[in-house]
Amino acid sequence: MLHTIVYFLGFFLLFFFSWDVDLNLVPNIRETWVWNSEGRFGTTSPKIGEDPLKTINGYRTGGKYYSFRTGKFLETDPKYLVDFPLLSNGYLLYEKIGDEVNFFSDASELFWKKPINSYPRSGYFASPVLYLAGDNNTVFLMDESGNRVGKSELNGRFLTDYQFDSKNKGVIVLFSGGEIYRLDEKGNVLFESDLSKEKKDSFFKSVSLSPDGKYSSVHYSLLDKDFVLVLDEKGETVEEFSLPKFYPHKLYFVTGNDGSILFNLPDTLAFYRDGKLVWEKTKQKSGGVYQSVFGTDSVYVVLSESEIQFYNTKGNLIRSKRIPPSELPIRFFPGKTSSVFYMQSKSDLMQFQIF
Repeated sequence: MLHTIVYFLGFFLLFFFSWDVDLNLVPNIRETWVWNSEGRFGTTSPKIGEDPLKTINGYRTGGKYYSFRTGKFLETDPKYLVDFPLLSNGYLLYEKIGDEVNFFSDASELFWKKPINSYPRSGYFASPVLYLAGDNNTVFLMDESGNRVGKSELNGRFLTDYQFDSKNKGVIVLFSGGEIYRLDEKGNVLFESDLSKEKKDSFFKSVSLSPDGKYSSVHYSLLDKDFVLVLDEKGETVEEFSLPKFYPHKLYFVTGNDGSILFNLPDTLAFYRDGKLVWEKTKQKSGGVYQSVFGTDSVYVVLSESEIQFYNTKGNLIRSKRIPPSELPIRFFPGKTSSVFYMQSKSDLMQFQIF
């Protein structure tokens, strides 16, 4: 008996230390809820995971804002524009050319009115709200009550891009002159830098933030060549590499928690790891500047022509889903839990869960 036990333990230890296999499980992605935007009806909320009717603030379709809290489309003067946090409460009314911003509760009750002549951008959780100056050289940081928070004001040479943290941990803001600011949810600076000091004559166009907030990727051009800079959570350079083509516009890409990057370019999909191209897929038909792409802790999602493709963080395709061209364009946004994300098409909202 003792001999058998010793033999079994020896075999187990030999097997354990010699079998070098990565046991990463392939994520299982399912559609768990769908809602018709114009008709205001949908399937039953899923029994597991988050309830979309209680999570999503509302949506915009046909230029109209619909609130899940009231179950109605907002009726308002056409001169007003609406801004709202996707995963928080309330909404802002402002004029495109005006000097006043109004904040309303979920029940359309006016909470405050302030003389602000900048354009609000609430992101996912409204923390902080970015107010963009008309000349695009200044961004003011405010809370949901319209009060200045944190650093209060960001200055640079023409705002080109920003991305809100998907887990309510702030935002990253990039100006074309190289001024970059990483802020927490209270508007305090995590890091700030002027990238042009070491990249003279460069034009900074695009920025991407990893789901865990630890990596930031910056796309910039120098003369007729494009480059990507990967920064850590302190703003220090981790990787830097060039792209094979020059793009005279913003690019859409996602950065993983390991620093890998998936680009959805107008003409190709490209996956980079450790600053090196792992694979590239040419599209049959070149598209416009805007290309849908989204990242979570465990999956990347892209729209390539009329197909939604799901990749794991190693860049392997795990699933694809056709979508009618009539439903384009689409966009993705996070849920409040890391296992949930949403897609908004021309006529529908859809919840995906990662199991």
